Amino acid sequence: MSLPFGMGIFGLVVCAVFLFTAIRELRRNRPGHLRNAAMIHLAMVSMFVPFCLYIIAAYDP
Repeated sequence: MSLPFGMGIFGLVVCAVFLFTAIRELRRNRPGHLRNAAMIHLAMVSMFVPFCLYIIAAYDP
């Protein structure tokens, strides 16, 4: 496994963790800083996942 391929997999794992915690926080439906941070994390995940998939496809062994 090459380093870029491994980091693409690691990036997807990190995105999954951020997505899980953001969705859990959004289900609480309380206004405030945590809700705003969860919305930002959703946007971050939606931009980072395609990049990770591109890296995995480009460096697929």
